[in-house]
Amino acid sequence: MPTRDEDLRIDDLDPFAELTGDGLQAAIAGLEPRKLDIDESIDVIGSGAACCVVLAGRLALTVAGPEGRSRIIGLLEEGEVLVRPTDSWAEVGPRPLPVAIEPSSVLLVPEERLSEWLSDPQLALGLYRTLSRQVADRELAIAIALEPRVERRLLLKLRQLAERFGVVTPDGIRLDLRLTHRELAGMVGAVRESVTIALGRLADAGEIEFRNKTLLVRNTMDEDSAPATPRPLRRD
Repeated sequence: MPTRDEDLRIDDLDPFAELTGDGLQAAIAGLEPRKLDIDESIDVIGSGAACCVVLAGRLALTVAGPEGRSRIIGLLEEGEVLVRPTDSWAEVGPRPLPVAIEPSSVLLVPEERLSEWLSDPQLALGLYRTLSRQVADRELAIAIALEPRVERRLLLKLRQLAERFGVVTPDGIRLDLRLTHRELAGMVGAVRESVTIALGRLADAGEIEFRNKTLLVRNTMDEDSAPATPRPLRRD
C-alpha cells in the first residue's frame, strides 16, 4: 500500500481495485483530495459528506472522553472508509473525529456520488469488502474491551494492531505505529500510568520487546490469551 502522495495510485486502494481506465476516472471525477497534516482533524459528519475515503496516510478515529480527553476507538488506513451515520440520533451523539497521525490525504464523497458508486457492481463489491473487514476489526476491538485485566487488554490490542499494521520478522511482528502511552490507554480504556506499568510487565514476560523506536510483538499467542468468541443470542 502506498504511504506517500508521490507513490499513490488510487486503483491500488481496495474500494477501487476492480476498476480500470474510464470507470476509475468516472468514479472520482470532480472529487478533490484533502490533505491533512499530523494532528489535523476532519469533521466528516459536519462536512455533510456521506463518507470519507482514506487515500494516503493513517488516521486515528477519536471520540471525546471524560474531562475533554479524546479516546482513540480505531485506526483508519489507506483504502478504508468512514461512513456518516444515517440515523438522526447518531448524528447528535458523540462524533467520531478522524485525526491524522501521519501526513494523510482523504476524499470526501457526497451522497449523490456514493449512490452512484453503490449502483456500480464493481465499486459496490469493493466497498462491501472494505467495510466488512472494518466491521470485523471493530467487533474484535469490542471483544478486547470486555477483557477485565488491563495487561491482557493491552496485549490483545497490540496484537490486533500488529496484525493490521505490523511487519513480520523472524523474531515477531514489528509495530512502527508511534502511539504514546496516553493514546494506548485511551484505546484500552485505562489510565496512562496503568498502561506504562502493563507495558513493563509484558516486556518482562517476553510478550513484547522495545527496539529503538519500534515495538516487537512476539509470536507467543495461545488459546488462553485470545479473547473469548461471543456466542450468538438465542431466540425463542
